[in-house]
Amino acid sequence: MQHIWMSPMGAKAQVTLPKAVRQTLGLSEKDMVGFVVDGKRVALTRIEPVPSSDPFSEEEWRKIERLAGEAPAAAFPDSKASLRYLKGLLR
Repeated sequence: MQHIWMSPMGAKAQVTLPKAVRQTLGLSEKDMVGFVVDGKRVALTRIEPVPSSDPFSEEEWRKIERLAGEAPAAAFPDSKASLRYLKGLLR
């Protein structure tokens, strides 16, 4: 079922989300929302923070990118072997 709720735009281009919209999206104070723009239509969605599982720091990624330009490509049987190899190069 489709519903339309309205809310006026304030002086600073701010809009208060109607309670029904906040409840539908499960939003509470300080939650993040995203806007999906498709032509002249905009959809509002809740943004779920994803904890980083990145095994490398920003500095390590810069080193990896530099090494990728210098070293020949390497192949590994699995991701764990690849991570061990990269961590070894970063020492």
